[in-house]
Order: sequence, then C-alpha cells, then structure tokens
Amino acid sequence: MISNLFEAVKANLIAGGAYSQIIKAIIVTLIITVTAWIVAAVFGAVCSYYMCYRKRAVSLLAEMLCFLFRSTPALLLILLFYYVFLGSSHMNTMIIAGIAIGFYGAGHLAEILTKSIKDVVTRKDNELEQRLKSVYFTVALPQAMEESMFSVKRLIILLLQWTTVVGYISVNDLTEVMLQIGQRTMYPFFAISVCILFHILLVILIEALYGYLTKKSKKSKLENDVDIM
Repeated sequence: MISNLFEAVKANLIAGGAYSQIIKAIIVTLIITVTAWIVAAVFGAVCSYYMCYRKRAVSLLAEMLCFLFRSTPALLLILLFYYVFLGSSHMNTMIIAGIAIGFYGAGHLAEILTKSIKDVVTRKDNELEQRLKSVYFTVALPQAMEESMFSVKRLIILLLQWTTVVGYISVNDLTEVMLQIGQRTMYPFFAISVCILFHILLVILIEALYGYLTKKSKKSKLENDVDIM
C-alpha cells in the first residue's frame, strides 16, 4: 500500500515535470478566484447602490440585472462571456472566466447587501433614508458588509468552487491540470484527491479569516459600548 502511494505521488506530482504544471495551475486558479472576488465586490456594491435608489425605474433596472446574474448558472455565464461578449477581445481566458464568475457572484452579493441595508433603514428613521444616497459607500455599505459577513463568506467560498468549471473554455486551472495528469498516469483518484485537498485548504483559510474578522468586529462593538457607557 505504501509502495503504491509513493508511486502515485511520484507519477502525479513529480514525473514529467508535473509539479511545474501544478504550480502554474494553482496560480491560474488563484488569479481567477481573486478576479472573481474583485468583480463581485465592485459590481455587487454598485448594483446594490442603485437597487436602493429612490427612483423606482432605476432601482427596478438594477434589480433586473441582479436577478439575471444570480439566476444564470455560472458555467453558462462563462460560456457567454467567452464565446459572445469577450471572445474576440483577445483578453486572457482566465481573466474572462474570472469576470464571468464575478458577475455571477455580484448578483448574489447585491441582493445580500441590499437586504441588509433596507433592514437598517427600516430600523432607523426617515432621515437616514433621505441621506442614504450620500452616505451609501461610507456608512451604509460597510455596515451592511459587517452585518452580512456570514452570507458574504459563503458567497466567497461558492465563487472559489465555481472556478473548477473553467476548463470548459480551455483554461488550465488546477482542476483541469489534475484531471489531465490523472488520465495520463491512470491514477484519477489520487489526482482528484489532491485537487479536493487544495480547495479544502483554501476554504479553511477563508473560514479562519472570517473567524478573525468576526471576533475583531465583536471586540470593536464591545469597546464602543463601554465608551458610550
């Protein structure tokens, strides 16, 4: 058993320069993931801003965009952006994949933030609603992010998981590379297990960061309450 495991490690992670392919694939996966997070954060925040807009026509249009992006499967958005919107732009395919996944995440993030902001407005007086437009990005959005941290964490993990399908547009991310190695070496279970382990470790890091930010937020609130008293 130990001999077979050593052979699987050697065949999948070392032989034929596999380690070099894997390192490059990890970098590609991380670039796609970070790109998706950035696009989701920026577009989601902007979309949420207009969803809270007082003019109904503007907010309705923003709500329709949000619904469109969060209702369309991420894989179909990837194919749409690659073959229709950005395919002829000569943009790197991993950036296209990141943008597509990011728009999928933006639709979900906009809904999360908008609900949180509207809940805050409901609890406050009408004056806050009147001032919402001017204080959205400085006050309302940070507070909504803080109150929705758990949902945002889940969305971040979801976007990470969706990067595993970018092989459909020939992006050599970690999943695609490990599948190719597994087929070549006839050790598919080991190759897939390595890929799963990588994503589990990233999720653990995200969970740890979420735990740290949550504790820091609670500590900050406690200190503010003490100062008020």
